[in-house]
Amino acid sequence: MDRLVLGIDLGTTNSVAAVADGGQVQVISHGDDQHLIPSVVSFHPDGTVLVGEEARERRLIDAAHTIYSVKRLIGRPFLSEEVRNAQQRFAFELVQSASGGVVVKVRQDTYTLTEISALVLREIRRVAEDRLGRPITDAVVTVPANFNELQRSATKAAGQVAGLSIARILNEPTAAALAYGMGDRRGSRVAVYDLGGGTFDLSILELEDDVFEVVATGGDSFLGGDDLDVVLAERMAEECLKLHRWDPRSDSQAFERLRAAAEWSKCELSSEHHAQLVMEELTFGDGGKSLDLPFQIERAEFEQLIRPLLDRSFRVCDKALEEAELSVGEIDEVILVGGSTRVPLVRRMVEEYFGARPRIDIDPDLVVAQGAAIHGYALSGKLGAPRTKGALGGINLRKLSAKDRGDARNRREERARELPAQPAFAPRPPPP
Repeated sequence: MDRLVLGIDLGTTNSVAAVADGGQVQVISHGDDQHLIPSVVSFHPDGTVLVGEEARERRLIDAAHTIYSVKRLIGRPFLSEEVRNAQQRFAFELVQSASGGVVVKVRQDTYTLTEISALVLREIRRVAEDRLGRPITDAVVTVPANFNELQRSATKAAGQVAGLSIARILNEPTAAALAYGMGDRRGSRVAVYDLGGGTFDLSILELEDDVFEVVATGGDSFLGGDDLDVVLAERMAEECLKLHRWDPRSDSQAFERLRAAAEWSKCELSSEHHAQLVMEELTFGDGGKSLDLPFQIERAEFEQLIRPLLDRSFRVCDKALEEAELSVGEIDEVILVGGSTRVPLVRRMVEEYFGARPRIDIDPDLVVAQGAAIHGYALSGKLGAPRTKGALGGINLRKLSAKDRGDARNRREERARELPAQPAFAPRPPPP
């Protein structure tokens, strides 16, 4: 059997896997035709370890033992500014390891960030093997271009713990350019504006034939969709304080519910001009009376709230261009990466800054995984038999039957009955 190399975008908020066979690239879906696997791990009181969508849901009821967004901390010392910032906003506990790094404390146990990432990678591998009907042992995993050697090594170690041989650690902007077929171009400069769930990265690539050189990169470890959610959750908290004279920021679990509702509202406002919801039983008042929070917001107000955050991304762009000794006018194309680039204001501001409409032909949530899969296909000939286009005979993913989809929906609805009543997390994203 020909060797297949899985392309994995191990994201801060969500992860994606894809496979390629020459010109054919397919993103791995699971459950009810979903492509995104939340990069979330939850430790259930009964000892079960949940990963993915089911783990993310437990943020609503067990935030202290549900771990997310650790990618932004991997390879960083415990005493770093990034870790201090994370301690202020995460409901779960971070403690210092014997070596001065970061570990997560869950009840009586501790887990390294590499172990948490390995659990996510193991779930990605399981989903891929289920859909492909074959074992997966090799993968290309992507990381931000500004990851240092320690962070890259930690990511590679996570893959090995998950039972994967990491054929290559690939820069995310390079993967995005590969997905757009830019390896065939000569002498072009591409800016990759990557606003994901937890971090922002701006990379400038110079392409010459099949050589991709990252000439400048910059980033902000605390600028992403999560941070947009927090701004909106703060606005909800102020509304609750005004209505009920109770501040949900004083209760980490209640604030997690606000953050989930904020994410839902943000995604609604990407396609609608108005979002409205009611958070039932946010807390209980005198005599056990339920305190509900009705909330509505217009897109214009949301944009006003988040604009100062987005302005920070363009200061990063300024520095990257200065480092590359380039002007905005010398950038040939701009690629958008990351689910947060679906926010209409982001797209408008990017177009205004670069003076050109950015490329969104490929779903910004999926583009990096597709590029990783293309690179994995190129490497696969070095791992096994010589590779020719179509050597795998076409990728045959096991089709999800109507029963598969129905079972997935039923499981989701059953879990939802155990969760607080609210619109939890993001609705299905619209096409790019």
